[in-house]
Amino acid sequence: MLLIGLLVALHCKTPFSTREPEPPNSNQSSWIQPTSPSYVMTNLRNAVAEKNITNYIRCLADTGTSSKRFRFVPEATVANANPGLFLRWAIDEERNYLNQLLLFLPKDSTSQLSLSPLKEDTFPDSAILIQDYRLTTKYRCEGGECPKVMSGQAEFRLIRNTEDFWYIHRWSDYATGDEPTWSALKAKFGK
Repeated sequence: MLLIGLLVALHCKTPFSTREPEPPNSNQSSWIQPTSPSYVMTNLRNAVAEKNITNYIRCLADTGTSSKRFRFVPEATVANANPGLFLRWAIDEERNYLNQLLLFLPKDSTSQLSLSPLKEDTFPDSAILIQDYRLTTKYRCEGGECPKVMSGQAEFRLIRNTEDFWYIHRWSDYATGDEPTWSALKAKFGK
């Protein structure tokens, strides 16, 4: 018996040694409590960069967080080209579009959203932010039109709930040039 114990001990490097530490989890979130309209925009920008659907959806109002529901109003040309698609576009449609988009985003790809404030009207319980945006996303594409850069102007209407947190309850998208808008990306992956 002693011989078996010695043989086992000789084959083990050191039974009480510590293991190599695991690398840190790089999937961390940079969520900020949305106590101001600007924090909502920061959270939206970070959620896009981190490909974090949960945090993206947390930026949007629903009846569990506020008195209003989220609604997306697409750019007119995209809406006309996709009749009926955006009639009831709300949180579930946002989530579905994002899930579909993520299927086409390589793990090592990056997405970037830049927002440039143009106008801000803030009231005690609501705010209207008008911002130019540029969204770059590098999804895989097989044939057809595959725009990777979307730009336009967004009008974000925010509401503050009883806990003093802000949420987007209405998001309107407008074209400002020849590049496709965010609505086009939502139409592509939201069908």
